[in-house]
Amino acid sequence: MLVSFKEILSDAYKNKYAVGAFNCLGIENVLGAIQAAEELKSPIILQLAEVQFPYAPIELMAPVFLEAARNAAVPVSVHLDHGQSFYTCAKAIKLGFNSVMIDSSSLPLLENVAATREVVKMANAFGVCVEAELGKVGDTGEGIGETGCSEMSADVFTDVEESAFFIEQTRVDALAVAIGNLHGKYIHTPQLNTLRVKEIKEKNNIPLVLHGGSGTSVSDFKACIHNGISKINVATAIQMGITAKIQEYLKTASSPNYIEMKYKMVEASKEVVADHIRLFESAGRY
Repeated sequence: MLVSFKEILSDAYKNKYAVGAFNCLGIENVLGAIQAAEELKSPIILQLAEVQFPYAPIELMAPVFLEAARNAAVPVSVHLDHGQSFYTCAKAIKLGFNSVMIDSSSLPLLENVAATREVVKMANAFGVCVEAELGKVGDTGEGIGETGCSEMSADVFTDVEESAFFIEQTRVDALAVAIGNLHGKYIHTPQLNTLRVKEIKEKNNIPLVLHGGSGTSVSDFKACIHNGISKINVATAIQMGITAKIQEYLKTASSPNYIEMKYKMVEASKEVVADHIRLFESAGRY
């Protein structure tokens, strides 16, 4: 069932678990993600980042996301990840996405506030929720992640006082925070500043989001969830899971064929999503 972003995150925030938000670049990802969510009775978020449009055009993916969400036996929200402009957010809303992220985190604080506020005003007129980012989550440059950045960079931690100012000025529904996390494939397991999550949560009363979920340690995931993270983005882990599954299939199959590879892609997507649903403690929440 297609359910609002706010409804899904409000329950996660209230009951101290996190909802997985999975970047899906093809129908195989969508099928696998929905199957995992239904079997584990978990809410889920299907999302697509603007940087991924060349590989998965939003005009083609939107109907797939929406039809899968409407037919699912669990709550599903359809989200634009890392929208880079007002225009992209408006386009996603026109196509039926029921939440959008405007990422103006590279701008100075007041410019980020202004850009975010304009998207919130527009989105709210259509009953659509908005996520934004404060601080700067870096990018490993490995894989087709969420930002497309090709340069390895450390993040600028989200400031607690600035978070309160930003939320009050923009009225966003969820805030992505920078606590040492990076987009893409990690070379080394990061050490996240989970105390900063707790401080931001105590200062504000909205769901917080962790980007760069692929490669984070179990202990850091748990600490983030228990200290206020309500949504966790996963992109690279799905790509890596599918790649490994196909490589193994090609090694062992006596006569590889395309249809069987598609089944393997669905299977790999399902396995990765299911693992994260269990890790995020959202299984059995519906």
